[in-house]
Amino acid sequence: MRRIVAFVHSAIGRHLAWLFRVTWHHPRATLAGSLLALCLAITSISGIRFEADIFKLFPTDRGALRLFLDTLEWTGSAGEAYLLLEGNRERLPAEAEVLAARLRALRVDGEPALRSVSYRVVESADLPDFAAFVGRAVTLPHLFLSPDQADEFTNRLDASRMDAALRRATAELAAGGGVGSRDLVAADPLALRELILPRLQSASQALDLDPESPYFLSRDGQLLVMIAEPARPVQDMEFARKLVAGINEARAAVGPGVSVSCAGAHLSAVIDEAVMKRNILACIASSLAVVLGLFFMTYRRVLPTILIPVIIAFGTVMALGTAGLLLPSVHIISFAFTALIIGLGTDYSIHLYDRYRTERSAGRNTEESLRLAVVDTGHGVFTAATTTAFPFLALVISDVRALSELGLLVGLGVLYSLYATFFFLPPLLIFAERRAPDVRHNPLPSLGLARLWRLTQRGPRTIAFISLATAAGLTLTAFSISFEGDLKNLQPRHSEAFLTQERIERHLSISPRQMVVAVEGSDLSDVMRKGGEVAALAEGYRQRREVVAITWLGSVMNGAGEQQQVLERLQKRSAVREAGRELGLALERADFDAAMFPEAVSGLGRLSSAGPVPTAEAVALLRGSPLGSMVDRFLVERNGRWHLLLTLHYRGDAFPQERFLAQLEAVAPGARATGPDLISRQLAESVRGSFLEGFAIGGVLILFLLVVHFESLAGIAASLLPVVAGVISMLGLMAVTGMKINFMNAMVLVTILGMGSDYGLHVYHRLREGDGSEAGDRYVQAGRAVLLSALTTVAGFGSLAFTDYGAMSSIGWATNFGIGATAFFALVSLPAFLGLRRSRKPAGLSTKE
Repeated sequence: MRRIVAFVHSAIGRHLAWLFRVTWHHPRATLAGSLLALCLAITSISGIRFEADIFKLFPTDRGALRLFLDTLEWTGSAGEAYLLLEGNRERLPAEAEVLAARLRALRVDGEPALRSVSYRVVESADLPDFAAFVGRAVTLPHLFLSPDQADEFTNRLDASRMDAALRRATAELAAGGGVGSRDLVAADPLALRELILPRLQSASQALDLDPESPYFLSRDGQLLVMIAEPARPVQDMEFARKLVAGINEARAAVGPGVSVSCAGAHLSAVIDEAVMKRNILACIASSLAVVLGLFFMTYRRVLPTILIPVIIAFGTVMALGTAGLLLPSVHIISFAFTALIIGLGTDYSIHLYDRYRTERSAGRNTEESLRLAVVDTGHGVFTAATTTAFPFLALVISDVRALSELGLLVGLGVLYSLYATFFFLPPLLIFAERRAPDVRHNPLPSLGLARLWRLTQRGPRTIAFISLATAAGLTLTAFSISFEGDLKNLQPRHSEAFLTQERIERHLSISPRQMVVAVEGSDLSDVMRKGGEVAALAEGYRQRREVVAITWLGSVMNGAGEQQQVLERLQKRSAVREAGRELGLALERADFDAAMFPEAVSGLGRLSSAGPVPTAEAVALLRGSPLGSMVDRFLVERNGRWHLLLTLHYRGDAFPQERFLAQLEAVAPGARATGPDLISRQLAESVRGSFLEGFAIGGVLILFLLVVHFESLAGIAASLLPVVAGVISMLGLMAVTGMKINFMNAMVLVTILGMGSDYGLHVYHRLREGDGSEAGDRYVQAGRAVLLSALTTVAGFGSLAFTDYGAMSSIGWATNFGIGATAFFALVSLPAFLGLRRSRKPAGLSTKE
């Protein structure tokens, strides 16, 4: 092992010496080769396909997320747009009609933008078909009535009740109710639909609406929901942008007193994309401004300052170009994280240039100063870059695409930025020196670090105690941090789509949370039977108030057993046996022509000998009606297999999901379940597993590189102290402030793992040189670079803390906590611990430590 470590250490030294020789003797050839590589990378980037579908960031081949995506595809609800009209109840229907007409006329690229727009239980164009369905449904009461409604249905077949119903029908026709009203009377002259439709209407709606209203109206009458189905999927972002623009134009024409807000996948995608772009651009702009400002204020040189964005751009372009050769596509969110390169890639320029300026200020010539910067400080920079890049690159093996792509892009970006610094900075400094050979190199500002050094050496015990106490306290609080799996909380918090969706859930949802259970098989009757058993299991939870409601196809129609119970109650009554003849007589008494009501008369006449309706026939009846979309929400046939969906509505933690899932496996083996909680758990496990693998591999590589660099336990411990304390402090501070780990800010952990070891590495690398007489000066030189690196990182990604995008904001705060704590432990705690150690060794830190 010692031979391997010595060989790698020597190889890195020889490699850095070669880099110095090449850039010193052949600066133009070095730049020309770099530009050639850049052109090839740009060519590769031109063929990259960028994606925006957030679900493609995670494993979708199994578990709750797979079923969730399947249900979105089966039911078509993945891309629905919701428009919420709020205002005076009397005005809402009229304004909805005007808005619906505008939306139906909306075109994108010459084609209809929306497949359908609905805001009524039954649209006007569907009234004749709806009346025909009603006429058939009232002659099949055993299919739609619950057993306890059988007596009321029978009572309505009494002769006196028939006469009263026909008098009401006559009044409705005389009032001129329109074509729809005449069709309904013709199909159902006895108004038996009043017993059947409430069940159909309530089960056909995914929202908690007013059952008495023909519109999708809230119970308080203040909200009317309009549901539109876009013609193209949300993944087509160009279409989504044009659709949102068209919707905005259409709703702008709504009259005063009625407001219209929107929600849905397309609107959310457009808003999220715009917010993310705005935040990323602001992050890049602020980061560059702060980086360049701090660099120039510290070093007072224009050319090295201008070089920084060149190095960052080179690293980013080369990383994307390489990814274009290795990946079929890149997700836009993964690409957004390449902004990390701004903070990470800048560090290497700061460290090398700071060492160069320090040596020039000490009187060394250009060649010697540059050699020390590239070969000596460069060794620390090389180790720091690789310890940062390898934890990211270790994520490439993850099956979570978000982590795999991010790890590849950022890891490669760090390495390319490192070599861009080695290839670009020396030629620039050579050019600057030749251009102005007599320029004066004044001592660099200490930025208060000289005073901080004296403080850490005068009271090392006190600082060490405070550091350990702080770390211990934050360690305890870190254990209380939890995982944020609700993707909704990562959206822009004040966007229209987010706020509208919240209002829909608050005012119109049956319950805040849902679990969908899928019972699947090739035989429809068997699938429905198993579905009934699952529904019976869920009913027990509803009776214990652990579940609010259960909706499935069985909520709409009865199974064979329930049908038989209803038929037994009906067929033992004489009014049912004589229903057809009595209806004919009642029609004659009311001066109606019985020949105009053939289905009603014959249908009630067959009721006395009717049997249970077969499942396939019942499904076909419903699917062929204007309520057919309701069936598609519950039952889907794909490739010869039936998929029956049951939705359990529940609130909070009242529903014991683990117990239910265990019982579900016993009742219906092979049944699948999905829902926000289950998806969150699956994603959390995937991310957690990938991070543990990445941390393990990255940690081993970091440890090996530190062993190679320092060849001692003391150096390794000094490098790991800030990173361990920084990660603990970040998690502890997040827990104290109520933050949670989520899919986005978890990436900061990888950043801290690499950068934290960098900070300690640079400080210890300089302090171990020489005897102890110039330790303060060396600390100031290394500490200045570390401080500037931390400030540039916080200024970049830390500025995201103040954005409205929950995901980005969490990244910003995590960065501020993690980088701030890591810099504190590297610049304050580490020198204090080293001071304690040095006080026990008269000779101070040796060069071999």
